[in-house]
Amino acid sequence: MKKVLLLPLLLCSLFYVNSFSQVVNIPDVMGISNPKNQITSPFDVTSLVDTLPPFPGFPKVIAGTTFEGAIYCNMDSDPDLEIVININTTIQAFNKDGSNVAGWPVNVGTQPLQGAPAFGDIDGDGLEEIVCVSTLGSTQGRIYAYKKNGTAVTGFPITHGYSARTPVLADLNNDGKLEIIVNKRLSSAGEVWVYKGDGTVYSGWPKPINHVPASSSAVGDITGDGIPEIIAESYTSLYAWDRDGNLLNGFPFVLPGDYKNSYSSPVLADVNNDNIREIIFGSQSQSGTGCVHIVRNDGTVYPNWPKITDNWVYTAPAVGLINNDNVLDIAVGDQVLSGTPIDKLYCWDVNGNSLAGFPVNTLNAINSQILIGDIDNDNNMELIIDDNTRSDPGERGQYLAYNHDGTPVSGWPIQLNGWTMFNVPCLTDIDRNGILDIIGSGQTGFGATANINLYLWNTGKNYNASKIVLPVFQYNVRHDGVYNKPSLVSTGNNGSFVTKGFELKQNYPNPFNPSTTINYSIPKPEFVKLCVYDLLGKEVASLVNEIKGAGSYEFNFNALNLSSGIYVYKISAGDFSASKQMILIK
Repeated sequence: MKKVLLLPLLLCSLFYVNSFSQVVNIPDVMGISNPKNQITSPFDVTSLVDTLPPFPGFPKVIAGTTFEGAIYCNMDSDPDLEIVININTTIQAFNKDGSNVAGWPVNVGTQPLQGAPAFGDIDGDGLEEIVCVSTLGSTQGRIYAYKKNGTAVTGFPITHGYSARTPVLADLNNDGKLEIIVNKRLSSAGEVWVYKGDGTVYSGWPKPINHVPASSSAVGDITGDGIPEIIAESYTSLYAWDRDGNLLNGFPFVLPGDYKNSYSSPVLADVNNDNIREIIFGSQSQSGTGCVHIVRNDGTVYPNWPKITDNWVYTAPAVGLINNDNVLDIAVGDQVLSGTPIDKLYCWDVNGNSLAGFPVNTLNAINSQILIGDIDNDNNMELIIDDNTRSDPGERGQYLAYNHDGTPVSGWPIQLNGWTMFNVPCLTDIDRNGILDIIGSGQTGFGATANINLYLWNTGKNYNASKIVLPVFQYNVRHDGVYNKPSLVSTGNNGSFVTKGFELKQNYPNPFNPSTTINYSIPKPEFVKLCVYDLLGKEVASLVNEIKGAGSYEFNFNALNLSSGIYVYKISAGDFSASKQMILIK
């Protein structure tokens, strides 16, 4: 089967097409192409037949383009999860059978959506919302927020301007309401903005950056004070502010030499077990090589870093315990335009040592963040990457999977229609039956002829949430970029400790009006669902619906929109479930 590398339209619509080889190039955020790009004749690649069965009703074929992937979340009253994805000017939401979730899709008009949707409670009503950004020119971009039924949240949309990539949600002031962190591209500079869930600007923001924005932000505690910081990239520098917009000492961190930032969103992780997170991100040299950095919270470089790659790094780093030696590891892929497979999958431990079996050679332009998880039930981590080739004819793409030692995973690759560049897959259990499912997508065609082919596959392997380290773009459906080890857990006040067992505590205060705090603990990473029901068993609020690391958590539940009465809140985490009653008195 003959394959030609494809690089799709992204961000600023900066691309070109070579008519002879049918190759499309994606430059960096300033429109500069890798000088090492090679356009040669197609090359031969032998691909396996698709070994995973798709769910009935999939693939879904929708006109348009997308990048940074779909998310999974609970959009209705049944226990199954749903799939939400931005495609062109529509926000699509699908059930496990491929049918539309009630109230969806939503069409935002003429402005193409950017990045992935984010999911979380931004207005404190106890129910999550869908948040997306769009752009059209330099001034007309908007920020959208929708209820689960597809109706707009009060105060939205916001006419914000050119916001690139994926919005990030985080509770900056511990009031139970998530703030929205986005960037804004200006002609030769940029800004970082923070909005509250009512559409107003958070105090102290926006903040200027010295060049155009390069990626989505990351939000998490990197100083150990229990208060999250905001980390963002310009084309030439890395910024870190406290929640009030004060720049941390040592920032901005200016990239060394001729390195620039493009698309590689930062990840926050405690790399040396001191309960202080570091910042990990990738960049590219104007000479054609790539680079992965680790920077401390004072703007200094971590020992034995950065690490140089053969080609540019567009992937956000993937951080986790990959080879079971209890030393944190970092994985990225590089990419360059080539008619032969010359790109690589890299894995280093945090001391800068390459893992045995890495780098994996002769790959094709890895651009999506690499997923980490045990996908074959062997109690070892595997890595899932995008593989950006196109058959001629047929437009078949694929996802590849590699073991912790760099060997291919049996039964892979997964083939699909379209190339997978920037279409980050998801690892989840969509129908809650204990079996691992995978969401993925591929793009065929360009411009007016572009289509997204959205897939949902059943792996037939047991799903263990504690073994899925990086299941979705930037670790969770809020996309905050925070890696949490079992020993470093974000609680209500970002404390750090390990809990001894499962527990659901009685809410306090009780009775309450209109808000109360619910505390729970889990001893290991699990997919946690915490919901509130009325006495007829109808779900009235979904509070938590994602993978959580081991630790103790608290959730501030606001029942402003509920009537007085008795309610039940229930937690499910792995094999553990518990429920308690609470009384709302208005």
